[in-house]
Amino acid sequence: MKFPSQIVLCGAAVALCLAACSSPNKPISENGPASPAAAAEMALLDRHDSLMTQTSQLYEFKSKLSGYHSQAAAPYIHGLLAADAAMMDWMHHYKAPDTTAAPTSRLAYFQQQQQVLAGVSRQYRTTLDSALQFTTQH
Repeated sequence: MKFPSQIVLCGAAVALCLAACSSPNKPISENGPASPAAAAEMALLDRHDSLMTQTSQLYEFKSKLSGYHSQAAAPYIHGLLAADAAMMDWMHHYKAPDTTAAPTSRLAYFQQQQQVLAGVSRQYRTTLDSALQFTTQH
């Protein structure tokens, strides 16, 4: 099957753009193992990605608890909303240092952010566990 040349050129342009445009959130190590700062950044972003997969659970529980039409569910809904807000707050305030910054300051920033995200992770887990417990009991 032959494709019109415009489609082929468009596809090639998209592929070239995707190859050339790496995500600013994903550090690239082209020459061997990642630096400690790049490794710390990758670990931080992996943790973020892992938490983001749990966000749908927050929304599912919020929806389920909203259906209870009971004041007893209110604290759990509030907890779910607070956990989501904590993640949104972290994402809005996360500013990776420029790659030209001193490696030690980059590493320190990513380590500090790992601690902040660990708190968000605990909040997610506690809130999800509490919501699950409430829904199984009611």
